Amino acid sequence: MSFSLGIGIVTYNRKDTLRETIDQVRALTREPNAAYVVADDGSSDGTLAMLRAMRIPVVTGTNMGIAWNKNRALFVLSQLLGCETVILLEDDCRPAEAAWESQWMSAARRLGHVNYAGEWIRQFFLSGSGTADDPVRSTMVTAQCTAFSRTALTYAGYLDPRFSGYGHEHVEHTRRLIRLGYGGNEEQHDGKEQVVYHLIKGGITVVDSISHGNPEAAECNLMLARQLMAEQGYRAPWRDDRQLRQFRSETESSFGSDPARFAVHAAPAVAGPHPRGLLSRFLGRTHR
Repeated sequence: MSFSLGIGIVTYNRKDTLRETIDQVRALTREPNAAYVVADDGSSDGTLAMLRAMRIPVVTGTNMGIAWNKNRALFVLSQLLGCETVILLEDDCRPAEAAWESQWMSAARRLGHVNYAGEWIRQFFLSGSGTADDPVRSTMVTAQCTAFSRTALTYAGYLDPRFSGYGHEHVEHTRRLIRLGYGGNEEQHDGKEQVVYHLIKGGITVVDSISHGNPEAAECNLMLARQLMAEQGYRAPWRDDRQLRQFRSETESSFGSDPARFAVHAAPAVAGPHPRGLLSRFLGRTHR
């Protein structure tokens, strides 16, 4: 089976915050053909036990950093479940109104990629009301919520797994998408060429939470981002065969034999192709 929408919630050691976000996703999502998965980056606070007790679909593994963890969710939703639109929520970002997902789906179909118009970056807004039809144009981007069309991911690929910890991985990925025509453009502003990002408000809210940021890791990631900005090619979620085997083990272990269990709204189980065959087709398509 395939889904119109996939919702990925990425988390690390914030199980109470995560639980409330899951509850809001299930209560306020109205798209009838929606799937969801939690990507857990090796939490040690009981997150995995909680998710299994709640019967929440989860993809997990050792702690690898936010780029790798977001790729877990993106790959399961876009490649294994065939979702046409994927929305990624960080665990402290949650729906605040019914049918919140509709604007994100519309924006992803129209723009290919879109990010969240957080009020804390309002000083960088140039224009726009923050809807799918009139997105905010901003010279700054934030990563709490982001949406992708499956087509955009097919051409631009995933977050670069060379980023470790937290920081700047999302900026590099978004700029790569923009260079391919998804989610923004480069234009003259204040007398110089600048990247302008497309953002929407999208019926969500961000709550206070414990930060796992590391200033040293963020600085290393900033230097890496500056190096990678000139590399415009497609990125797989792994860098070498060892990482491929790890990523494959993590995503296939999460999938099981019943895609219907990923549905946000309960539906009868429908048998589908085994994920090993799906991943084999993905490998053949991207490594020719």
